Amino acid sequence: MTKLTQEDLAFHFKPDMVDFMLKIRYNNNKAFMDANRAEYIQKVRAPYYAFIEALTPIALDMDPGMEVRPSKVLSRIFRDTRFSRDKSPYRDHHWIAFRHQGEPRDKSLMFWFEIRVDSVSWGLGFWGENRPALDILRRRMLANPGELLALSELLDGRQFALMGDSFKRMSIPEDLDQRLLPWYTKKELLLIRQGIRPQWVFEPGIVKRLADDMLALKPAYQLLRGCYELGL
Repeated sequence: MTKLTQEDLAFHFKPDMVDFMLKIRYNNNKAFMDANRAEYIQKVRAPYYAFIEALTPIALDMDPGMEVRPSKVLSRIFRDTRFSRDKSPYRDHHWIAFRHQGEPRDKSLMFWFEIRVDSVSWGLGFWGENRPALDILRRRMLANPGELLALSELLDGRQFALMGDSFKRMSIPEDLDQRLLPWYTKKELLLIRQGIRPQWVFEPGIVKRLADDMLALKPAYQLLRGCYELGL
């Protein structure tokens, strides 16, 4: 297992990051960002970059082809407002998304972590719907149900819940193990960590929490990654 350094173990985000996120929420305009860009870099972007770099060895353990450049892993501060009624130009929150390098974001498999003003989340899943990959996963669970049943037990033990929209109407094979029905009917698939306490991000040890969960999710990542590649 990849070892974390003492610096990694001591890392934590600071509450003044959330304070600045609130400032963006209530001053979401170019003039404010132009005047406070150095503060944004110091309080928001730099800590996220350090967090990404601490997790990089774990991400590469999951997948040697993982994109780990901080500028590519961290969400952009600029919002895409083309199809939104909200024309606010800047995000008041950030997320990181480790995914395979050089692939489009849409339908990609990713491990994400996000801090909002009022919540924290992380998990593994596809960015949006990926019907080809999930069709392959459905075939696998019929051919080898024990594979996914064992994985489900592992995920339950790590407090990961299966989430995402499901098909309301779908033909279910008679030989499907009914314990796999929630997986079989998914049209989008997310494994989301439960029991998160938002204050964890402000305490030393947040890197280890993420590293432990990322390594626990490695079998799920490899299974879903294989389905993704076969579905291309």
